[in-house]
Amino acid sequence: MSSKSTTTTLLRLREAADRLGVTTRTLQSMDRQGRIRCVRTEGGRRRVPLAEVERLLGVAQRHVLLVYARCSTHKQQENLERQVGRLLEHANTTGLQVELYKDIGSGLNENRKQFKRLMARLPAGDVARVLVEYKDRLSRYGFGTFVAYCESLGVSVEVLHDSEPKEFEQEFAEDIVALIASYSARLYGRRGGKAKK
Repeated sequence: MSSKSTTTTLLRLREAADRLGVTTRTLQSMDRQGRIRCVRTEGGRRRVPLAEVERLLGVAQRHVLLVYARCSTHKQQENLERQVGRLLEHANTTGLQVELYKDIGSGLNENRKQFKRLMARLPAGDVARVLVEYKDRLSRYGFGTFVAYCESLGVSVEVLHDSEPKEFEQEFAEDIVALIASYSARLYGRRGGKAKK
């Protein structure tokens, strides 16, 4: 059974207090009075959502949801459109303004045109969230780094499902074979060049 995970930027009490220009004791009092919404860690410590700090500072509400979909080859175009449909169906329940980005290309390729456009869009200040169906749709590696970058900008990342279906496992195997072939060609090319010298 698939599950959904969301990453939200949380600030330590001291950091939130510094941004708001108040003391941590004032924040604790505001939490008890219901004037600010805090969350608790497993250890019982308060954390303040960045969105709450921005609300109190009067920062314009983030209202844009970036939706990203990807498949590896043109043969999988129908799969890509089904993926887009599922993502948009969920996105339309959020009440956010939706922007769609979709690529056909390997998840190992960081130079995907729409992926680069999405990366350039993130710092704008109006982006609330990035939505993907599976982590690997965004990137075959470095997903944690992507999430950390988004968090530093106050953007959360939502993943609809934790594990990919079998068809994506096959696609991943094809990506790995393509990667090995590419590096092998480079390696043998270099050896051939040395032999000629």
